[in-house]
Amino acid sequence: MANSILFKILLPVLLGIISLSSIYLERTAYPIFMIAAGIAVFLSINLMRNSTKQIYIQIACLIVFHWLSELNWCLTLYVIELIRLLTRSETMKHSYYHALLLMGLYSLVRYTYSEINDYSVLVTLSDIASGLVLVAMIWIIKTKQKEKEDLQKKNDELLKRDVLTGLLNYHEFRNELNRMQERGDYCLIIMNCQDLRVVNIQHGFEKANNGLKEIAGQLTVHFGSSSVSRYGGSEFAIAMAFTDQQAAEDYVKHVIETIIEQSSHLDIIYDYAFSNGRSTNETIEDVEDQLFLQKKEAWLKRDEHFFRSDKLKVIGELAAGMAHEIRNPLTTIKGFLQLAYQHGYKDIDKYHPMIMDEITRVSELTSEFLQFSKPNLTQMKTESIRSCMERALSIMGTEIEREGHDLSVDYPEPPLYVLIDKDKIVQVLVNLFKNAIDAMDEIGKIGVKIYGRDNGVFIELSDTGKGMSADTRAKLFEPFYTTKAHGTGLGLSISHKIVQDHGGRMEVAETSSAGTVFAILLPAAASIKSE
Repeated sequence: MANSILFKILLPVLLGIISLSSIYLERTAYPIFMIAAGIAVFLSINLMRNSTKQIYIQIACLIVFHWLSELNWCLTLYVIELIRLLTRSETMKHSYYHALLLMGLYSLVRYTYSEINDYSVLVTLSDIASGLVLVAMIWIIKTKQKEKEDLQKKNDELLKRDVLTGLLNYHEFRNELNRMQERGDYCLIIMNCQDLRVVNIQHGFEKANNGLKEIAGQLTVHFGSSSVSRYGGSEFAIAMAFTDQQAAEDYVKHVIETIIEQSSHLDIIYDYAFSNGRSTNETIEDVEDQLFLQKKEAWLKRDEHFFRSDKLKVIGELAAGMAHEIRNPLTTIKGFLQLAYQHGYKDIDKYHPMIMDEITRVSELTSEFLQFSKPNLTQMKTESIRSCMERALSIMGTEIEREGHDLSVDYPEPPLYVLIDKDKIVQVLVNLFKNAIDAMDEIGKIGVKIYGRDNGVFIELSDTGKGMSADTRAKLFEPFYTTKAHGTGLGLSISHKIVQDHGGRMEVAETSSAGTVFAILLPAAASIKSE
């Protein structure tokens, strides 16, 4: 834009002003030839290329115009030509040569129409010095501009590269894929280091980073830096042009398998696909889908391993708890039998009730433990939650009344329905009523509230007992945990598991010295039946 303004607008204006001034001041003896020389200057500068021969033709036209116009104002034309040469000069030496040449020629032409004296000689020296200063200034500007361009180029290059590995980043790699697609088909490979975070935690980020850099180096050696990228935090992507698909496939497998073998401390998976005329997005999606299936399979195996470990841990805890709970009554039975044996079984009648109580306790423990271990729900039907509560109250109502507690039940209108094993849910409710009674040392109140919200049925059972500590609340649903003098510690654990097996949730909603509120959430039934 600036060049067009200078050479196509300002230059002809300046040539016109000089020509008219020379004619008006009667300096030129050949006005027509001068105007023709001015046109030649304009055309030579705007139409000719920058070969050495053509540059000399431009300078010759300028000299003729200057000689015919006989005006020192032509100095500006020499400066314009010098600037034009300087912007295209590759070395400072050539730039100084052009400055001396143009300023010298200007002075020689000027001497043809002006008096030669001390002043004119000094002016010549000043013109030459000004030309050299102009060269220095333009080279300073060019140097600064080049430094700026180099910095911009480095910055652009850094923006295209991953800081750690020096490979192409995701966005630049996508651009490279688009360019490769325009040239023909390609093979896309994506590698994923699945356990990079684990390596970071166990061995430190330096080992993980070194592993990534080693992989990046090997990929660059085999595929070239322009086709390899760090696709994500733990992923690499490679694009490879090919002529023979089978040969390319064999090469990819050999190289990637070798890298995986050498990086055994990293869990690496990979997959690849050939573009075969598809779009970039379709090819990427194909590889990512294949990788996702590999990841899913690995996750399932890992989850299965964790589940098996957790299951064995729970079985171990239950077995230890069961052994501990059974040991106590067995120790009591053993003690009573030893005492009876020492007295020739004469006092066996005295020990018989206590022995039977302990045997009953072992039997109850075994029965509840077996019930806890059964996950199956066999009688799943759509039932009214009100019918479940009424069934539980028919079992516990007499005991609540005998203890003197006040009972209030708030049923919803219309009735709410759930898909449940009714006997199991009744068992949960009965267990909660028993706990509410045990929690109140004095006459108190038991409240039941049933309501629906967000496709769920809520049951809240409250008491006015003494509440529970934070530690008790945290361990409440653990097997064999109990605060009662007599009890197996499996009741709430079994209830909690039954609710979970129904796809629901059971928790302590509130607890304080004023009482406790247990809350049960069950999914509402999809279909509603009339009672």
